[in-house]
Amino acid sequence: MLRFTLLVAGCILLLFQQYILPIDTGVQFIIFLCGILVLGVPHGAADLLVATKNAGNSEKKFSSVRFLVVYISRLFLFAVTLWFFPVAGNLLFILFAAYHFGETDLYQFKTNTFIGKLFVISYGLLILCVILLHHFEEVKPLFQMFKSGEENAALINWLDLHRYNIISVSGILFFTTTFVYFLRNNNTDSKDKGEFLIRFAVILLILFNLPMLLGFTFYFVVWHSVLSLNNIIIYLRKNSFYTKNNI
Repeated sequence: MLRFTLLVAGCILLLFQQYILPIDTGVQFIIFLCGILVLGVPHGAADLLVATKNAGNSEKKFSSVRFLVVYISRLFLFAVTLWFFPVAGNLLFILFAAYHFGETDLYQFKTNTFIGKLFVISYGLLILCVILLHHFEEVKPLFQMFKSGEENAALINWLDLHRYNIISVSGILFFTTTFVYFLRNNNTDSKDKGEFLIRFAVILLILFNLPMLLGFTFYFVVWHSVLSLNNIIIYLRKNSFYTKNNI
């Protein structure tokens, strides 16, 4: 029901943007920032609660200080990679983000096998390709604002020229891995498969037609963060780790 509600919200946003009153870029940015503060930040902060419960389940000693040090150190290491190796850093970011998005959206499927992992990452890659490459005319100026963008102008122009080829390849990869995954996991309910493919088609339709920033706001803030927080809350409530009143 939650997924259906979020998809309806996305369709309403698309209809409003396309046929009623296009949202100004400045307003889109404000909506994005508000969404990050209200949902994006709590979504990331909930990792501490999940780690605490995981340690409790395995009867291991947990240190929140150590967790935060490791968490911040990873962010710092990634920032250093982006600074000194921008191309490699951006590629790593896209791969990690794709896997994270796919892992969250496909939680109802068993994806702990090799083909399952490919299913997960191909799902996230197609999402990101539609958001970033289909709207590359909006992304390209952002790259050009930085020195690394000027230094890698040839690569950026190549991406611009071949962006729809890349989207097509990512689409083929997704549908191939999806077909193989469903073939190997034929115990999955046909209704679940059908609902998943319809939901995904609607998500792609929304992201394809919304401006880049608004589309990313819908996917990351409205869809991904809300579903992640919902899954985390359900997980934390198991065995009375947290009650409804203190989450």
